[in-house]
Amino acid sequence: MKQHSSRRVSSGRPKHSAKKNGPPFWLWLLLLLAVLAAALWLFLFSGKEGQKDPAPSGSVSKTVSSVPSAPEISQASSAPVSSVPEKEANPTPIPERKPPAGDPEQLGALLKIGDTGYEYYNFVTDYANEYISTVARAGEQLGGRTLYDLVIPTSMSVMLPESYIEQHGINSSDQRKAIEEYLYPSINGLNPNVKTVSLFDPLRAHADEYIYFRTDHHWTQLGAYYAYVEFCKAKGVDPVPLTQFDKKEYPGFLGSFYSDAPNEAMEANPDVVEAYLPRADISFSYTGTDGETYSQALIEDGSVYASELLYLIFAAGDQPYEEIVNYDLPDGPSCVVVKESFGNAFIPFLVNHYRQIYVVDYRYYEGDVAELAAETLSEDVILLNNISMTRNEELVNDLSNLF
Repeated sequence: MKQHSSRRVSSGRPKHSAKKNGPPFWLWLLLLLAVLAAALWLFLFSGKEGQKDPAPSGSVSKTVSSVPSAPEISQASSAPVSSVPEKEANPTPIPERKPPAGDPEQLGALLKIGDTGYEYYNFVTDYANEYISTVARAGEQLGGRTLYDLVIPTSMSVMLPESYIEQHGINSSDQRKAIEEYLYPSINGLNPNVKTVSLFDPLRAHADEYIYFRTDHHWTQLGAYYAYVEFCKAKGVDPVPLTQFDKKEYPGFLGSFYSDAPNEAMEANPDVVEAYLPRADISFSYTGTDGETYSQALIEDGSVYASELLYLIFAAGDQPYEEIVNYDLPDGPSCVVVKESFGNAFIPFLVNHYRQIYVVDYRYYEGDVAELAAETLSEDVILLNNISMTRNEELVNDLSNLF
């Protein structure tokens, strides 16, 4: 593992020198009156104003802390941030969704409501800080190439109304706060050239659509499409409308939630895997964990897959290294995508913008991403991972080893 130095952050408090001459008498009188007025205000209104709500619960794990606010990052000795810019308030309030029917049921690490599963998320400061340092450092190593960072929220915070979470005391950290108020401002505080792409609010705005599976922890390809739209905004290109993709549907999918905790409700109502196939002349090849190279369709025919394996139709599942070529873009640019399984459903949308796409799964790839980007003359590097990765020591280390 590469050794990285941590950066201790000063408090940033300015030093002031005392003036030799004291203030005039009338200024002392005004100051005394102000002190008396403040004392009277405190006596009358103490306890009624300025009370902060208690911090949200971390999660089901004892090792988890609540999500700190951005200003705390620049003052915490363990955090890697040098400065945190002010973040604008969300200009478009998102209407509250209708709460689901039924009470939550905890099945191990899984929360189940009716026929739908949700993954708990617990914020862990140390691993979040290591992720922040890794992304900021990655942007410095790319030699002028643009680095995009997309942190994908899981379904719990996006799909469940906040009122339902609070009413039932669901012990899961606030994902929006973790991404928008901690991870992204901290990354940009260290490296403002990294383009952090906000996905939480756009996905929340489509929460009444089929953007996450019910029996599996992944998003659907429709959810990945809305993330792709946000990426296009950050890159300054027009997204291709869904109507320009060929849609296929494969019913009967029972995913990871069901396999981890089999139950009758999910079995009676399995998911449908919807696939959006790009209309382009594409070649797709990958190098497997056995070191051999294989070729197949970028999105496979799901009718020949077992129901529990249907998510693997996207980009050959989880492979160390993949290459995609769009022959319809002879003069198009290239990019490198660093991802895990959530990225599989996202990748097919990129072929409309890049001639060549080089994909690495940070859990299995053993090369250097900056060197790969230089060798392939890629202009962009796209980091794509779900938020649960930022609380996992092993996965954060795997990503860190690539830069």
